[in-house]
Amino acid sequence: MNIDVEESAPLRRRLATPNPNNDNPSGNRSTIPAPPPGLPPTHPLQILKRSAIIGGTLYAMYDFKVFHNILHSPDVSHEWFKVGLAASLAIMALKGYVELYEGKKRSKKVEYDNFKSATHWTILLILISWISFHMSLSPVYGTFKTWLIMIGFGYGVLIQSALMIPVWGQNIISFVLMTFFLQMYK
Repeated sequence: MNIDVEESAPLRRRLATPNPNNDNPSGNRSTIPAPPPGLPPTHPLQILKRSAIIGGTLYAMYDFKVFHNILHSPDVSHEWFKVGLAASLAIMALKGYVELYEGKKRSKKVEYDNFKSATHWTILLILISWISFHMSLSPVYGTFKTWLIMIGFGYGVLIQSALMIPVWGQNIISFVLMTFFLQMYK
């Protein structure tokens, strides 16, 4: 007795859609896998989850007095912090160039194949900013708390807001917040 696995799995067959090309040499039916389960990115529960992560991270940074120590603590290495700010500004400039000028004005599709060198420069600038911010904050917080602050800010604020806010909003918000912070930081 020969049982066809595809025919005996109605749920799997229901979730998979047939491939119109049918270019599978091993069988008479090929399928495209179903999309991953979960909620769409704009679902209110996803937005609530991301907002809770951002809020919790910002509260933890407030509890650690990160902003106050950056501005007023003599233990913060301000030379390293300025290197991190310069790298962050360079990331923003590179992001603006790729997305606004090349993507919108010249109508190039923003993907890795079209911007390999810009992607590699961005990764290098992220590494430089990560190291320099770590070197500037570690005299105040020590290694472990500095890692918590860096990962919390990177994952809890930057990534969550990038997943929640459209690109044009990211550019405006990052420009306004960076300008405000540079005015506060002397």
